[in-house]
Amino acid sequence: METNFENQIRDYVSLCVSDEVKKVIENQNKEILTLGDAASFLGLSKSYLYKMTAKGEIPFYRPLGKVMYFERSALLEWIRSRPGKTQESIAAAAVRYVDRNPLNGR
Repeated sequence: METNFENQIRDYVSLCVSDEVKKVIENQNKEILTLGDAASFLGLSKSYLYKMTAKGEIPFYRPLGKVMYFERSALLEWIRSRPGKTQESIAAAAVRYVDRNPLNGR
């Protein structure tokens, strides 16, 4: 049997989850993202994303000099421009390396 407190907790959790789902749905339609939105979109922490911007590793905009914005399409392009290496591409790179760097008398 549930207590009043348990019911309140369940209602609160349901409300919080509902708010988070609404935020995700709203962010799916946004082309311009804030730092927090972009971090959520990329699955990164805000601090790590901020470090990436400081190093110039990811495209961003700072029109007013302080607040950073990200373009969803630019982030998707950035993601697609850095594919992971397959076993096949690693093996091909190893063959090229061995061909260019033969052993000297060993």
